[in-house]
Amino acid sequence: MNYDMPLFRPPSEADSLIFQITLGCSHNKCLFCYMYKTKKFRVREFEDIKADVREMAKAYPKTTRIFLADGDALAADTEFLIKVLDLINDKFPYLERMSVYAGPSNLLAKSVDELREFKKRKLDILYLGIETGNDELLKKIKKGATSAEIIEGSKKAIDAGLRMSTIILLGLGGVEGSFSHAKDSAKVVNAIDPQFLACLTLMLGQFTEVYENKIMGGNFKSINKQQSLQELRWFVEDINLKDCMFSTQHASNYLPIGGHFPEDKERILKLIDGALNEKVKLRSEWMRGL
Repeated sequence: MNYDMPLFRPPSEADSLIFQITLGCSHNKCLFCYMYKTKKFRVREFEDIKADVREMAKAYPKTTRIFLADGDALAADTEFLIKVLDLINDKFPYLERMSVYAGPSNLLAKSVDELREFKKRKLDILYLGIETGNDELLKKIKKGATSAEIIEGSKKAIDAGLRMSTIILLGLGGVEGSFSHAKDSAKVVNAIDPQFLACLTLMLGQFTEVYENKIMGGNFKSINKQQSLQELRWFVEDINLKDCMFSTQHASNYLPIGGHFPEDKERILKLIDGALNEKVKLRSEWMRGL
């Protein structure tokens, strides 16, 4: 099986077998994202997917976890996806679950009944980049959805029995928008009540000046290490979730934390406060992004 590169997957899917159902991203307009800029979105031919599945079923017959790439396989027609899911289930008898990236517009386009059909076929986890709950910022970064639409699509998936793994991008609002970004993001996450929640940190590197001055309009100033920790503090202090695994362990973050809401909330806040007071060691700059 030959992948159409580049190929991306969530860190938690490191041990999963990957099948490309679609290539690229159907939205592909988010100003902070570079992942699929070299690809034009398309749904792959079923016969090509079928050949890949058959090949990998012979090579890895005891596969238990599969990730469906690229950026948003849910953009494909429901009948097509059901056909693919049935094929995978037929060829991998030990399969426990499948997962996929999900875009807000794609969740809105599917009915609860359609999503339930996917769940019946072992599609289990949807990875959704909320990025921010601030509507002004969502519009500015061209996310293609409002906070209300993100909530609606996510709750629909949860109602269908799917598990949501959501992402908030620290630093997305810059210095001026840091507080509102954190607080509005907490409101959206609380409304969704996902099973998994992760924070990543915006990393611009050599593109910092271009992003600040051209893409975000000139008044944007990236947050520094201390401001990133404060933004995380503002966000976490407002989080009220019933049963959610929380993580800031992605390599982009200065302070790696793992825990579970609600019982670990106070411990997590104490760790953040310790970092703000320089009593907790942070990830070295050279280690970020590795």
